[in-house]
Amino acid sequence: MSENVEITIPLVKNETNLVFQNICYSIGQRKKEKHLLKHISGKFRAGRLTAILGPSGAGKTTLLNVLSGFKTQGVSGNIVINNEIIDRQRYRQLVAYTAQDVALLPNITPRESLHYAADLKLPKKIGDQKKITIVNDVIAVLGLQKCADTQAQMLSGGEKKRLSIGMELVSNPQIMFFDEPTSGLDSVASYQVISYMKDLALQGRCVVSVIHQPSSELLELFDDIYVVVDGRCLYQGSLDNLITTFAEAGFQCPPYYNRADFVLKIASKYDQQNVKIEEMITASEKLIYTEMDHRKSRSATANSFLVDGDHGPQFPISWWDQFCILTRRTTLGTIRNPALMWLRLFGHILIGFIIGFVFSNVGADASKVLSNISFLILILMFIIFANAMTVVLTFPLEMVVFIREHKSNYYSVSAYYFSKLVADFPWMIAGVTAYHLIVYYLSGQLLETDRIIMFWGICALFGWLSQLYGLIAGCIFSIELSPVIVPVSMLPALLFSGFFIRYNELTDVFKPLPMISYFRYGFEGLVQATYGHNRTELGCAEIFCYYRKTSKVLEALHMVPDRYWSDVLGLSIWIVFLHVVLYCSLRFRLRWTR
Repeated sequence: MSENVEITIPLVKNETNLVFQNICYSIGQRKKEKHLLKHISGKFRAGRLTAILGPSGAGKTTLLNVLSGFKTQGVSGNIVINNEIIDRQRYRQLVAYTAQDVALLPNITPRESLHYAADLKLPKKIGDQKKITIVNDVIAVLGLQKCADTQAQMLSGGEKKRLSIGMELVSNPQIMFFDEPTSGLDSVASYQVISYMKDLALQGRCVVSVIHQPSSELLELFDDIYVVVDGRCLYQGSLDNLITTFAEAGFQCPPYYNRADFVLKIASKYDQQNVKIEEMITASEKLIYTEMDHRKSRSATANSFLVDGDHGPQFPISWWDQFCILTRRTTLGTIRNPALMWLRLFGHILIGFIIGFVFSNVGADASKVLSNISFLILILMFIIFANAMTVVLTFPLEMVVFIREHKSNYYSVSAYYFSKLVADFPWMIAGVTAYHLIVYYLSGQLLETDRIIMFWGICALFGWLSQLYGLIAGCIFSIELSPVIVPVSMLPALLFSGFFIRYNELTDVFKPLPMISYFRYGFEGLVQATYGHNRTELGCAEIFCYYRKTSKVLEALHMVPDRYWSDVLGLSIWIVFLHVVLYCSLRFRLRWTR
């Protein structure tokens, strides 16, 4: 945090105290169920900075994921805000959660990221000038002036941490959760981050942070301590009472010893046979429970964790505004991404010239028909690999951003889905069109307007299909696995395209498969555009050419004449199907992370 900067972010008008009661969280199936949180309760107060301490595997991050609303499946218990059980929708509007490793769009600057966050998280009635003021204030208090216009991929670890805090701060949340905000930072940067969190708490917010082995200097910034061990609460109270409470339970802290290290050392020795620690946990649970208001908890059911409800719109802006903002952001990121923009466009042009010169003038020569057929399948193979593999290598990172932002109530799934399709589509079409015109002309195909358009139509549809294919793979699989899954999963469709083995030569068990092969519709469509629709005889440089008549070409490939529009329909059905699969994949990815 920069020095001598006045905090101008608005104070929280109404203090928000958070109480959680009997929270349980388990994973796995019933026979092999693992309980990560075991009827844990506690209270976090507004205006105070709380540290969650505990050994590795104690359940600190799990507790934060549950309290933030990011984990909902397998959870039971109650969350009470100011003695009121509220619904999931209202709760998500109150809470901001910054995970340990916050993924950022690499080609967007901090200033732009904050502006997009403000546009998405603040109501439209707040004018643009007011949003600019808020963004400038956040940049100032977080000390991001020097890197405000630097792309996120060039930021240091501390700058990324502060930017992630700022993106949540623009909406002025009342409850803020942080998961190990100092991980990967040096002592100076760590102190700056925690100092800023302290300032946020002093403004009336409820600020809670998981902290891993803080120094004595860092620990002094916290007001309250919450110690977790084996999914249960070992201690909750002020920092000043920490050593006294442990001493009363029989644990003496050596003089001049780091209190955090002392607590972690005791907590790491926990097992159910340790009577002193078990008694301390029980006493802590009883003390927390007696301090709570039971009226609400008695009226709630055992599984009423973040109940559903209807309290107005879920998002602060309309669907159309979400779509427009996300489209602008995606377009900006695409333009600045060499792999998605320039390499893809120039790659299409470069490969177009290479293939065009290799297959020079094969399109009009009857003696080179077999080479021209190979040229047609090669066109499709390059289109699918060039368009699917580029997005499959970049989309997994965006998926992490999408999951975090959607769970933080930035926008709806459908707004992101359509913005992603619309923003990337022009660049895909531009690359495919340039590639098509180059290879079509250099290979000596028939220069008739209708055939050029028909040829381009198949290439454009196949590029569209390829892009969706890559997006789906990037959505479902990791960045390590998806580059392997994509080419392997394409092989069956390529095998039944009609190029490697003709349709009527297939055994009966395989004959239905060409009907579901997108390569079959693409390949047949290009053959129909090239040789179908009453094309005249081909020229021949030799004395005898078997394929002088184009009907012989179709017969050799066992293709029925005039099936071009059937192939267009087949590709269109595939595209519609993949659109549905992509949307369902986004929904599945969200549900899987719950």
